[in-house]
Amino acid sequence: MWRAVLTYIAGWYICAISLSVYNKWMFDPINGIGVAYPVLLTAGHQATLWVLSFIYIIVHERLNPESRQHRKSSLMQDHNNDWKFYLKYIIPTAVATAGDIGFSNASFKFVPLTVYTIIKSSSIAFVLLFSCLFKLEKFHWKLGMIVCVMFFGVVMMVYKPSDGTEEDHNQAAIMFGSLLVLASASLSGLRWVYTQLILKKTPSTTITIVDEESSPRDGRSASSDDSTAEVIQKADEKPHPIYTIYQLAPIMAVTLILTSLVIERPLPGIFHSNLFRVKFEHDNTTTLASISRGIFLMILPGIDVFVLTFCEFGILQLTKVLTLSIAGIVKEVLTILTGMIFLHERISGIYNWIGMSIVLLDVVYYNHFRYKQKQEKEYIELSTSESSESMSKFPASGAVEPFSAATDFTMQEFEMDALSLSLSQTSAEMQAEQMVPMSDVGPTAK
Repeated sequence: MWRAVLTYIAGWYICAISLSVYNKWMFDPINGIGVAYPVLLTAGHQATLWVLSFIYIIVHERLNPESRQHRKSSLMQDHNNDWKFYLKYIIPTAVATAGDIGFSNASFKFVPLTVYTIIKSSSIAFVLLFSCLFKLEKFHWKLGMIVCVMFFGVVMMVYKPSDGTEEDHNQAAIMFGSLLVLASASLSGLRWVYTQLILKKTPSTTITIVDEESSPRDGRSASSDDSTAEVIQKADEKPHPIYTIYQLAPIMAVTLILTSLVIERPLPGIFHSNLFRVKFEHDNTTTLASISRGIFLMILPGIDVFVLTFCEFGILQLTKVLTLSIAGIVKEVLTILTGMIFLHERISGIYNWIGMSIVLLDVVYYNHFRYKQKQEKEYIELSTSESSESMSKFPASGAVEPFSAATDFTMQEFEMDALSLSLSQTSAEMQAEQMVPMSDVGPTAK
């Protein structure tokens, strides 16, 4: 099993780090090709994700006809015509996710990859902050310290004393880019807390177990028992995140396109950008080959995220979420080292080194604190085939499930999987209750 886990983790590292390096190269006007339309290209990534997820679902269901029934426990079939559900659940999550990714990619025009990676880790601080504001989390002084230390580390990371030279202009650009990353991190935290708030208000599933001593005279037939068991079994099946991508990606793409048309105004400038030029820079020549290459570069991140989703899902299927959190911390360090080695980025001041160390140590402590809290309060494990517990259940204490700072762009898939599973279980409960004969209801029922 661990060989498979290590393979998934290696694939996750390669996809996540290469995606960050790609975005930096694509949008950085100094060390990259400087494409000035990050929001529009991000919309293209989401459109690619939707196409890939659509192809995957079609092929998978043709090869596995029985999997067509599995969609009954997903968002796609249960709520396909429920616009209230879309307005309340899908659209807010998709819009927040689009803002998260859009701000992230736009920030690469201004900040180094190392600074981006560290500030993006502050998502956990916003999760804790919004959790307390929405009363999903009981305030604890340790949580308050985690938030304060995290923001202090971020400030130290981007701080640089003014010396009255031309570097002040670059520092102003870095500060602006840092604000974009903070906006991305805040939307990431708000999106996660919003999903947890929905889950908190979703009725929990309480399936009534059939009395083993029940006999045919109870009016319950064997076929009825089998049907009820089948409904419950289907409710316990975990939806694949690809189904959630199929739901979210179109809304995210439309949101990003509209935002780009208003803010970036990419037409017709996108067709004259470095992306489609023969030599990327200092050359206005375009050929069929350069246009084809540009289109491929536009869809490449979508393919990357698609593979990354499978890697994360595979890790969570084979091991526990704590493993993903620990591996995520290592990934952050590897991303920083990649920026230093391959992009020649430097963390110059002692303040910046201290800030980076503070943020990374704070992330480590946060994951340790959540792990201990989960043990003490008997948190339900978010994991694998060996656990029969649902992702959508919450401890009686009212605390939310731990947010992992490990994931990048696919956390929303797992969040919406939890929502999908919770709602489908509620639907299955209602179906199971409808299968109970009238003779079992009333004062004479066991």
